[in-house]
Amino acid sequence: MLKKKYLAAGALTVPFALLLSSCSVADLTTDNYDKSESKQAATSEQGVADGLLPGWVPAGGTDVKLEQRTTGHERIFVMNYSGALPGKQCTPVKQVGKPSAKELAASYAADSRSKDWKVEDIATAPTLSADWWPAGAQEKTTDLCGRWWVHQDSGKLYAFAPDTKDIAGQVAKQRENK
Repeated sequence: MLKKKYLAAGALTVPFALLLSSCSVADLTTDNYDKSESKQAATSEQGVADGLLPGWVPAGGTDVKLEQRTTGHERIFVMNYSGALPGKQCTPVKQVGKPSAKELAASYAADSRSKDWKVEDIATAPTLSADWWPAGAQEKTTDLCGRWWVHQDSGKLYAFAPDTKDIAGQVAKQRENK
């Protein structure tokens, strides 16, 4: 008898909690791919040490801002930096903004997080945005640093790490349905 009372109370609690939180049952059963979070670091050294930035990021950068998808692999970041990129970890692309499949495959293979990725399964444009991220930044890519598409402009270093086409497609679909 006591167990039935607790089950009945529990059964009433879930709908009441949903009502108070403005959530629906659909919200609980649908994957939300369009989630991201913002992070910052005072210096690139701090960002690398904290695991916020990849190891290839050069020392000497300041005012690091990063946006990362919490439901996938995509990242964008910017920092103040006007020095050179590390030659061993970054490779110039032959055509600015249009890395070839061969260039992407070689660069992704050099990165432990993307070494098993198939180029045809990876998006080529960010779905993330931030007020500090210029539209079309991927079209200015001059270098690939592992899975990162990188360019420098006006004393800033911009970098974009793509997600899979599947997740990028799910994000686009969710945005259409909002």
